Amino acid sequence: MSKQYKSIEQRISLWKEFYKQSNERPLLGFFVGSEYPIHRYKAANTIPIGVELQPVHFDVDLYLDDFEALFKAHEACGGDFIWSASAYWGIPWLEAVIGCPIVLSDYSSGSIHAEMPESFSRTKDIQSFSEDNPWVEKCIEFLEKSSLKSKGRWPIGTTRMRGISDLLSTLYGAEELIMKMMGEPDEVHAIAKKLTNIFIEFGKIQHDHIPLFHDGIGSFYYNCWAPAGTLWHQEDATALLSPEFYSEFIKPCDEEIVKAFKGCIMHQHSTGYVPTNEYLGMDFIALELHIDEGGPSAEELFETHKIILEKKPLIIWGDITREDMDWIYSKLSPEGLAVITVVESQEEAAVIWERYNS
Repeated sequence: MSKQYKSIEQRISLWKEFYKQSNERPLLGFFVGSEYPIHRYKAANTIPIGVELQPVHFDVDLYLDDFEALFKAHEACGGDFIWSASAYWGIPWLEAVIGCPIVLSDYSSGSIHAEMPESFSRTKDIQSFSEDNPWVEKCIEFLEKSSLKSKGRWPIGTTRMRGISDLLSTLYGAEELIMKMMGEPDEVHAIAKKLTNIFIEFGKIQHDHIPLFHDGIGSFYYNCWAPAGTLWHQEDATALLSPEFYSEFIKPCDEEIVKAFKGCIMHQHSTGYVPTNEYLGMDFIALELHIDEGGPSAEELFETHKIILEKKPLIIWGDITREDMDWIYSKLSPEGLAVITVVESQEEAAVIWERYNS
């Protein structure tokens, strides 16, 4: 067997070393195809355009063939990562759960967006978490059917869950949120607290329906194996905030979320304000940082990468150029480092593997 192709057991052993920051070389994996969920799943072509979407618009059985195809495409590329299924992560799940309309404007956009609810004004307008919520039921259906389809071949993880700053920016609108934080902070704190409770409950009910995969679980997007009970988190809208507003309104929520789960990994983009130093003080088991198209290069992110690796494992995702890959592999310590880069084919993956793991 080529060194590019490893057994599941070999890969999981590497991931266990990664979380201990004892791996001797960076873990290397491949993300095949478009990063936009509408373009990754053929089943998404059945989603109607320009209407408020409902759970009935997502036929889980249609997505199972996509799961099979994506699993095979990623396995064909080899590497250290393991493709994972989840409830279809193209749905803005938490926004739908709390009552925000979700809409696909057109297929070319690549994603479904959430809109501000017309009735929203105070905490009473946010739907409390309920297992009987149709969106929660649809999420559970995805998890149960994808588990049966897998037959133990691939792990399953929690789906994309946008964080408290993301949800607040949807509920209020970005500019209005800042005004509310300045003018009505008590209201924002109360709503953030309610959203945090919903976030945690939604994460936990997913864990209740995710079977263990070699004593761990997967991830919705990053193809990482993680310890049982791990949840992926994100707070992209912190880019709109000042460090002071993050610390006052969002940080307490993130701290509560981290404590609620056995493991938590934080996704970060590399543009705008990103509270990496705050995350390093929390009990995240790893941090993920995108190399964004048009954003800072690996060289420009070097100090951030280095600071993270001094304290926590680091996952780097992106459509990573050869120049950036060369920098990462020549400048960063391998212990606790994992790199997943976008590829279009098995042949491209083989060239990358040979260059950096020969």
